[in-house]
Amino acid sequence: MLFKSKNDQGAIEQAQKMYGAGINRGLAGFVAQGRKKKKPVTSIDDEIVLTTTENIPENNYRIIGMVFGTATNHQQAVKALRKNAQKIGADVIVSMRFDSNNSTVTAYGTAVKLK
Repeated sequence: MLFKSKNDQGAIEQAQKMYGAGINRGLAGFVAQGRKKKKPVTSIDDEIVLTTTENIPENNYRIIGMVFGTATNHQQAVKALRKNAQKIGADVIVSMRFDSNNSTVTAYGTAVKLK
C-alpha cells in the first residue's frame, strides 16, 4: 500500500487491518504528492511496421533502401532490423524475409517512408 505522507494515519490503519499489525511506516511505501506517472517508453518494436508484402494498401511511400538485421535468433534479428530501419528514417519495412545458416539468422527487407 502506498501512502501520501509518513503521517497518513488513516491509510496506515487501513493497511494494518488488511495486512495485520506488523505493518508500520518503515515498511510501507510512500509516494510524494503531485508526482505524475512517467509516460511509458515506446519501444522500437512498436514504431517500425513489418510486412512481407510489397504494397501497403491505401498508402503511398518512397523507398529508402535495403535494411538488414543479423543475430542468433529470429526475434533478435527482427529487433536489429527495426533498429537499423529507424536509424535511416523508415516507417515501414516491406518485403521482409529471413535467411539463416547454422549459427545466424538474418532478417532483411526494404525500408520505406510513408508519404
